[in-house]
Amino acid sequence: MKLLNKFSLINLLLMIFIFIVSSIIIYNLTQVILLREIDNDLVGIEEKINNYVSKNQIFPIGNPLDEERLIFQKTGIIKPNRNVTLIKLYSAREKKMHNFREITFPLFFNKQWYRVTIAKPLEGVHHLSKALLIVSLITILATILISLFLNRLYLRRLWQPFYESMSIMRNFKIGSNESLIFPRTNIEEFSFMNESLSIASEKAKQDFLLLKEFTENASHEMQTPLSIIRSKLDVLIQDKNLSEKQSELVQSSYASIKKLSRLNQSLLLLTKIENQQFDIKNQIDLKAKITQKINQFSELWDSYLIKSHIELNESCINMSPELLDILLNNLFSNAINHNITPGFIQIELNKRAFIIQNKGINDKLDDTRLFSRFYKASINSSSNGLGLSIVSQICKVSKIDLSYTFQSDLHSFSLSW
Repeated sequence: MKLLNKFSLINLLLMIFIFIVSSIIIYNLTQVILLREIDNDLVGIEEKINNYVSKNQIFPIGNPLDEERLIFQKTGIIKPNRNVTLIKLYSAREKKMHNFREITFPLFFNKQWYRVTIAKPLEGVHHLSKALLIVSLITILATILISLFLNRLYLRRLWQPFYESMSIMRNFKIGSNESLIFPRTNIEEFSFMNESLSIASEKAKQDFLLLKEFTENASHEMQTPLSIIRSKLDVLIQDKNLSEKQSELVQSSYASIKKLSRLNQSLLLLTKIENQQFDIKNQIDLKAKITQKINQFSELWDSYLIKSHIELNESCINMSPELLDILLNNLFSNAINHNITPGFIQIELNKRAFIIQNKGINDKLDDTRLFSRFYKASINSSSNGLGLSIVSQICKVSKIDLSYTFQSDLHSFSLSW
């Protein structure tokens, strides 16, 4: 969930909670205030009755059309208590039971006590409270909708610098010499973020350059002594005075040095691929390129008694020419090195896919580790275990989907784009 949507959801829930609580409080306060007003009216009626009886020496007669109830009840020498209560009485106008506010107070008349009861309907209070509640709910709903719309509109603009900065970082290439330029903003947090991203990117560039320089220097420094050792071993192998045992030891050392040299070159190549040092991409005629590779490897296939079936259609791909050459070399070499004698290789090229299949061991390879570095299907394999890892890295940086399947005794590697 996006931060904007999450914030809007939390804000909505919070607003709904606040408004519900506010509505309940407003409703109860309205009830209290209106009841207090009715109580004041009843006290006013009480004063008027007392004044009327004192002045006219008779009880006032209530209006029969009025909903107010007025009752005089003689209690003799017993002075009744004063009381204010909420009761239910039948309303002739509503024709149902209704809430009434009732006040009872003592009245001394003609040398004896009377209990005077005045009851006033709360029908108006009920309708008024209901109207206030409806108005409050409508106001709350309108406020929520308007707030959500304005918040979404404003927050989208408010977060725009963040998304622009993230877009710049997403397109950032560590090997590029261009400095990152982030959008200006007067929001302190976004300014701090842009400053931090700028510092981090510059530090990453410096670390990349140092790593690149170290890798290249290390590779160069390693190649020099390896070349010297190979040269010395070449001379030593040609020495006719060596015994058979010495010759075997020298040849074994030569093979190990040669393997170490290939390993060094493969690791250097992997580092360059991961650091995206092959940036230049061209539209390449894949059919012509694969045909060229087939011509280069055909003699080697014949020497290993490998039959081939080739089906090529017109196809183009946009990628680095250097990486494509390395990719095809590794796939073709892998199909030879892990084949059987006599063997078989099948190559298919479609508009958006390239498939190379070869015979080999009769079991499916571990596809969870197949493209990992130094993975070998057999312990006795002479490969350094980096060929398919290089293929995987090239496919990754070139946005090519790579997959492996085993079917009908054929190991199949498929590339699609």
